Amino acid sequence: MSALPINASLKTPNPMTMVGHVATAALGHIRGFADVPPFASVLSHGAKPVVQLHAEKKNAVFVVSTEDKGFYVFSLPREQGTPMWFHVVDQAKRQGYRLVGSYVIDPEVLDILVREHADKDISSTRQQKKQDKEVFESIIAGSDLIEWFRDQIALCMKLGATDIHIEVRGDMAAMRIRRDGIMRLIRHYPASLCTKALSTYYTLLAEERSRSEVAFNVLSIQSAMIPLVVNGRGISLRYQSHPSVGGYEVVIRILKTDQHTSSKPPDLEQLGYTPDQVETLNEALGSSSGGIFIAGITGSGKTTTLSAMLSRLAREGNRKIVAIEDPVEYIVPGVSHLSIQRSAQGSQGSATENPFSASMMAFLRMDPDIGMFGEIRDSVSGGMAYTAIQTGHKLLTTVHATSGIGIVARLASPQIALQRSDICTPEFFSALVYQTLVPLNCPHCKVPSKLIMSAEDLTQYERFFGLNPDTMCSASTEGCSHCCPPDMAKNKDGHNGIKGMKVSAEVLVPDNDMWELMRRNEDLKARDLWRSQQSAAYDQPQMNGKPSWAHSLYDISQGLVDPYYFSHIYGLPSQLAKR
Repeated sequence: MSALPINASLKTPNPMTMVGHVATAALGHIRGFADVPPFASVLSHGAKPVVQLHAEKKNAVFVVSTEDKGFYVFSLPREQGTPMWFHVVDQAKRQGYRLVGSYVIDPEVLDILVREHADKDISSTRQQKKQDKEVFESIIAGSDLIEWFRDQIALCMKLGATDIHIEVRGDMAAMRIRRDGIMRLIRHYPASLCTKALSTYYTLLAEERSRSEVAFNVLSIQSAMIPLVVNGRGISLRYQSHPSVGGYEVVIRILKTDQHTSSKPPDLEQLGYTPDQVETLNEALGSSSGGIFIAGITGSGKTTTLSAMLSRLAREGNRKIVAIEDPVEYIVPGVSHLSIQRSAQGSQGSATENPFSASMMAFLRMDPDIGMFGEIRDSVSGGMAYTAIQTGHKLLTTVHATSGIGIVARLASPQIALQRSDICTPEFFSALVYQTLVPLNCPHCKVPSKLIMSAEDLTQYERFFGLNPDTMCSASTEGCSHCCPPDMAKNKDGHNGIKGMKVSAEVLVPDNDMWELMRRNEDLKARDLWRSQQSAAYDQPQMNGKPSWAHSLYDISQGLVDPYYFSHIYGLPSQLAKR
């Protein structure tokens, strides 16, 4: 604590009333720091005290000066007006100071004042005051940037953003958002404004354990978690930056972290799974052990699907469910959520170095029936998943892979290093799931695809997959008030009428022949064997034997998905027909 600020509640007496005599009556009783009158320096304590005190009196009397060489004496009640007290006053007056007044002070307050200033001289106290003022002024200046950037976050959330992209090039910065899976421009700002705001957020507000570096640096790859309250709602910003040619990039993922309110996840049907897929997943969830592994690219809604499954399991209320996540996105009643931040260096390392690894190692000692691991990404999490399943626990988790069968290849990769001979069994896997998120046509303004797409493009869907072009719909060129708010720029190539997203998925439970093929590393043959099980046309909702892009073809036939976005996500129909 430095010299106290000028905010005392007691009034300074008129020095003229003290002329010609020494007042022994105290001006007041200091019971807390709010009662301490303003002072500039300490005369009785520090490296070079002006007023000398006997050692036994250093915790009984405290003398301070004002800016204009006045001085106060703070003393314990028993010392007020004693010979020692008069001696202290006389010393200060001989040094050119004039008595302004005296106070009696509670021992607790005096003790803290003495300890704070015991090793400081007057010059260091003044220097500390100057430094404190500079820090305070910088924080005040930063608070404007904090409020400005908080307003930008609030705007992006209002627009339904899942991610915020700040792209700095030269003197300008573009702020774009990902909304319904599509990049949308919000506006441009001066680069200096964004850089100062990001620096303030990263340096002052980022969680200490999560930072890859202590201070903001546009020349480094940096990551952090930044907690924030926006419009009364607790969120967390997952911050990632990277230098680029001509500037730098920042991507911010908006995560829900308000632990006081439950964010009920949608059920599987609401996410977009078809009835037969839901039935398959419910059977997999009903088994006593084994793992349900969900694959997909970043931002494909895997965690939301996991939460929907956990919600179904938790409703039964008779099993212990433990979820270890990085971080928690949905609070599911009946589930013990452990929100663990992986270290900035990754998840490798000892348990003492990485709390995520430590929590996974403690999982089995928590007597769980069902576990949910946010993601299997390395040998530590892979080994824990294997151990959990082999010891008879039900496990739900995610992994990055390009297909349902690709999950096996991912788990057997050098990064995770599970053995195919150990995992290619129905006891280990309950179900393999791959999903993507596909933007939906706005129901208020969608138009027949024939009006905005060429006959040649539409014919491909009819030729290769047997879809009827007359039932296909596309996003409108300009959108409408329901899907295109005024704060969001429109894409120049049209197809702006998008509102919401849905899952397109493949759900498979391999049979013994498929397991044998995958055990021998013959994944392509296993895929062909599964694909041969397809019995329904592409415009029918039965999904057995169909990949995730075939699920989207069904949605196209129902007028839900624009063929334009289908080709952007999966590729041209002519290419898919060859797979």
